[in-house]
Amino acid sequence: MTRTLAAAILAAAALAALAATPAGAASVAYIDGNNLWLSSPDGADKFQVTSNGTDDQRWSWPAQGPDGKTVAVLQKTLFLFGADGKQVIANVMPVYSGATIPVYPIGLDMDSKSQAVAYGYSYCGFACNQVYQGFWLTFSDNQGLYPSDPQGQSDAHFPTFFGTRVVSSDSGGNIFVQPDVPEAPFTNSYQGWLDATPSLTRVAVAPTGRLVAIEWSDGTNEGILVGQHQGTVPSDVTELCDLPVGASSANVSFSPDGTQIAWADNGGVKVAGVPNLAAGTPECQLSSPVRVLSATGHTPDFGGADVASILGKNGPGPGPGPNGHLAASLTGKRTWGTFVQKGLTLRVKVPRSGRVDGSATAPRKVAGAAGVAASRSTAVSALISGGGFAAARAVVVARGHVTAKRAGAVTLKLKPTRAARRAGRKLKGVKLAVKISQGSVRGSLSVKLR
Repeated sequence: MTRTLAAAILAAAALAALAATPAGAASVAYIDGNNLWLSSPDGADKFQVTSNGTDDQRWSWPAQGPDGKTVAVLQKTLFLFGADGKQVIANVMPVYSGATIPVYPIGLDMDSKSQAVAYGYSYCGFACNQVYQGFWLTFSDNQGLYPSDPQGQSDAHFPTFFGTRVVSSDSGGNIFVQPDVPEAPFTNSYQGWLDATPSLTRVAVAPTGRLVAIEWSDGTNEGILVGQHQGTVPSDVTELCDLPVGASSANVSFSPDGTQIAWADNGGVKVAGVPNLAAGTPECQLSSPVRVLSATGHTPDFGGADVASILGKNGPGPGPGPNGHLAASLTGKRTWGTFVQKGLTLRVKVPRSGRVDGSATAPRKVAGAAGVAASRSTAVSALISGGGFAAARAVVVARGHVTAKRAGAVTLKLKPTRAARRAGRKLKGVKLAVKISQGSVRGSLSVKLR
């Protein structure tokens, strides 16, 4: 790394500290009516950042940092807006000198320090006999170091950031991630992560917790799957479920505290609580219902702007999401007969209101011997046949959910599946693994059926 580049990054970090927003603040940036908007996740507060967008000159590809900074593109210019929603600076985006046609971004994201911006590109070479695609890097608050020779990576599409590391797909529909090195994202090293028969177009990794959202397409169908990595990136993604999205789904994004998820589909810009993966169901069970922020909006991105403060309401942010552990205990008998007839009843302490999901699983071999088979969606089945995905090592034998009205203790009943009821006495002596989740917060316990 050159001394000039290092100085620029340090200066950007200082500016980010000055523009910090209240802890726990969150917003969704999106495009509506050709202009940039910011909205609180509940849709109660909205702020129109720009007003000069037209059908001929549209704002596009907004991205936010956790400190409330926002970047967006108008034509070939990258604009930076501060945490107060006001424009800070505008730059011509760096373009390779060999590009013979105008280069517009295809996908864009800002890193966790609100310093670096990665944007996808597609351009023609000499006589336009070859198309080049990939992503380039620049800074959110100053011109790139070499505007005519930008750093980046070819054949790398729809870049997103996990911390300061770029995650991107290639032309084969595989997912790559930069290694965890100090110079990231300004590194030319990449590690393979995920591949599958459907084309994987884009991946978003939650800033906290272990959730991973995967956009996929097989040329006819498309969708978004959510699972969890194993504590490091790259690592296997497990517990996959289908996010309940409409057609043309894209631009999935997690809130800074990892408790909410946003995406766009043919129904507009939507926000919901992240899936409770402990539900163990093919379709994701969301920790709070889907809310439409804009029926005509698109390309959402979560970040840390406080829209209430921008509007002068000076209301406090929603507060950081809990990252603790759900405490749970079993009430009632632990016999196989009671389980088959009534299931399991748990007492769970939760940190807030909202949906709580739980499931009980038996080891795959044990469940198979008892005649209980796993169930999963077609998309999940196709994905786990590829690299970087792992099938669950256990089979769900009971599941249930409850909605907490407030923080405190709730009763969660896990009802046995039909296959588990049929297994009956074969489940005697089986040790069940019970998982509970409310958004990004999880808990577990073990129950041996006598």
